[in-house]
Amino acid sequence: MRLEIEQLPKEREAEREQCFDGFWVQERAKFRYIGGQWSWKSAPFSPPWRKTYPVDETGADGRTIFLCRDGIRPAGQITLCRWWNGFACIERIDVAEKYRRRGVGTLLIRRAREWAKEQGCRGLYAETQDTNVPAMRFYEKNGLSIRGIDTMLYYNTPHRGETAVYYYELFEGELSSLIKG
Repeated sequence: MRLEIEQLPKEREAEREQCFDGFWVQERAKFRYIGGQWSWKSAPFSPPWRKTYPVDETGADGRTIFLCRDGIRPAGQITLCRWWNGFACIERIDVAEKYRRRGVGTLLIRRAREWAKEQGCRGLYAETQDTNVPAMRFYEKNGLSIRGIDTMLYYNTPHRGETAVYYYELFEGELSSLIKG
């Protein structure tokens, strides 16, 4: 496997769609908030179902897309933007099913951190759902942590009943400024 990451120019953004495989929903997160910290455990979800997301063109003007390739084959992509609150927002991250658990997502998160720091962002931000337990495990493995949930975000959508889960990572130096101030 020979992985390379490139920033996609606007005219080649459609190439990222080759990484959109979806995932199986087989478990759901159950949350607890104790002493200012979120924790969760997974519970089986029955019956399992396959979840996919449509291509989202929201924020198309201000986004940056990095594509990870194995030779000529797309292996994964991450779509980023500078969020209104000074964080780099991971709008979307996808790894083609064949490349999952092989380090592609971690390489994309590393590139996202580099990009965010180049943009002067204070950290990373991502949102997922309580039904996307693989994404929750992935973000935590890669240094992000839950900083909040929202039980109403999907109320008026086909995903009603799902809980939004907000992950953040503050960059070095940012934590000390929060502790002092």
